Amino acid sequence: MTHRRRGWVDIVGILMMAGALGSCGGGDHHDGGRAGGGCVLVREVEPNNTFLTAQFLGDMFVDDCFIVDGSIFNPADVDSYRVLVQESLNLVVTLDHSSLVDFDIQFFDADTGQLIRDCGTGMIPEVCVVFFDARSRDIAVDVVVTSNVGAGTYTLTIDAQ
Repeated sequence: MTHRRRGWVDIVGILMMAGALGSCGGGDHHDGGRAGGGCVLVREVEPNNTFLTAQFLGDMFVDDCFIVDGSIFNPADVDSYRVLVQESLNLVVTLDHSSLVDFDIQFFDADTGQLIRDCGTGMIPEVCVVFFDARSRDIAVDVVVTSNVGAGTYTLTIDAQ
């Protein structure tokens, strides 16, 4: 059996992979949150422009976090992301994008389609905080990114506090 000698490129790649995996958390939600903290990085998956095709990110407990790399292809494009709020918490949502465009964030009740809050501020980054009281039931929430002006890429952070 021959052994291949590891070069610096191989070692750096392994260390980077271990660091990336280690920072994403994981853990059992029964212990009150993710082990090691950190956010789960997600890429937008099309189609996600309606309530029926909203991209499901996962269950939300305090200290959970998702960071989504997305893009609005044209001003009529809409991007919907669904989370399931499992306990009473604040969702702190940050939308960062180019100053050449104007994107907004809305929260909808995924079960009824009813608007919970429109967070269009025109500021960059846009930050919106919404409290959810999930004592009696889990709450399916759609976080929707829309364009007022232009198209381009964005980073959406959904942080449960």
